[in-house]
Amino acid sequence: MIKNTRTMNRGLFLQDETGTLHGRFSALGAGSTSIISETATSVEGKPYLKLIADPLGAAYEVGVAFPKEKNGMNYYSAVLDSPIFEAPLNVALFPDKEVPNLFQLVWNRPGCPKPRTEAHG
Repeated sequence: MIKNTRTMNRGLFLQDETGTLHGRFSALGAGSTSIISETATSVEGKPYLKLIADPLGAAYEVGVAFPKEKNGMNYYSAVLDSPIFEAPLNVALFPDKEVPNLFQLVWNRPGCPKPRTEAHG
C-alpha cells in the first residue's frame, strides 16, 4: 500500500460523437500539451486508445488508454510516457459528474507529503 498520495488533476478531455478524446495534459516544467486519441485494437481484439500529442504538428504517441468499468462507472485507465518523466505516469480519465462527455485526467502522486493545515505564526 502506498502512503502519502495526493490526487492531482492534470487535464480535461472532451469526447466527441465518434469517441475521440480531445484535450490537454498540463504539468509544471512540461508545459501544456494537446492530446487527441486514436482508436486501436489489441492483438486480443480488445479496443483501446492511442494517445497522440501535438496532433496538428509533429504528432507523436505519448501513451495508451484502456476502457474500464467499476461500480457502473465507465472510465479510462491510461499510461503517459515521455523522456522528461522519471517513469511512465499511470493516470485515469474519469467522467465529469456535471458535464456530459467531459473527462478529468487525474494522477495519484505517491510519496507526496500532506499539506499542513495549522496556521503558522
